[in-house]
Amino acid sequence: MAKEMTPKIDTAFDTDSNTKGENLPVQVTSIRLNKDNYLSWSAALEIGITSRGRLSYIAGEKPAPSKTDLRWATWALEDSQVKVWIISSVSADIQPLILRKSTTYDMWTVLARMYGHKKRVLPLKTKSEELDYHVNDDWHCGSDHALYWEKEWMDRTFIFLGGLRDEFESIKSQILNCDEIPGIE
Repeated sequence: MAKEMTPKIDTAFDTDSNTKGENLPVQVTSIRLNKDNYLSWSAALEIGITSRGRLSYIAGEKPAPSKTDLRWATWALEDSQVKVWIISSVSADIQPLILRKSTTYDMWTVLARMYGHKKRVLPLKTKSEELDYHVNDDWHCGSDHALYWEKEWMDRTFIFLGGLRDEFESIKSQILNCDEIPGIE
């Protein structure tokens, strides 16, 4: 009597995904991000990423598990796939801004902050005052104040960097690839 063959399942991989053996295309949209088309680019890329079941990576809903967790290898592979899709869909002058980001969500956040806001020609001081006017955060404890100013500093830094001319693109890239945003001093 022939032995019944049963497939062996590798439990180290997430059974909800098709990571192993996938032959996914590098391009998920024909639109390439430049400095003027963020809204149409992000919408097209979200559709492409969603169609491949990876929206949770750009939404920040799938954080990295511990490197000792059996799911880490699958997460790292899938996150890298989405990073490749993002990198291949941005123009060459934007790529250095995101290449060293550790996760897809970090890349997505940088691009949203840099290009997702319509630029208005206002002096930086005016933009900062305008931001202060529209803030309506509820504070529940003393540490909320520190978190607010940390977030505020990041937002103002991105607005400032976004307003720089193209000749400062390499400096923008260096600042954005720092682990900690330096002060203006």
